[in-house]
Amino acid sequence: MSQLAQQYGIKQHNVMDWVRKFSSDLAAKQEAIPIMTPEEKQELDALKRQLSAVKQQLDYEQMKNFALETMIDLAKEELGVDLRKNSGAKQPEE
Repeated sequence: MSQLAQQYGIKQHNVMDWVRKFSSDLAAKQEAIPIMTPEEKQELDALKRQLSAVKQQLDYEQMKNFALETMIDLAKEELGVDLRKNSGAKQPEE
């Protein structure tokens, strides 16, 4: 505590007061944290597995979307087909 007081240019008794005040607050907060039951741990593990599966699915869908976007770009460049045209656009009169 004296080293901290010297390092920050404050009085040692202030550091001691802060330690007393905040260590009791910290201890109270630590006691307030409930311990998980075995059922809660199982549910947490299941949720972690589910999250991992959803992340994998998202990665797959992002790659699929990229591939489709690339195919659309290639169709426009090489075949002159614009697949991104507004489908609600007015059709030419016959």
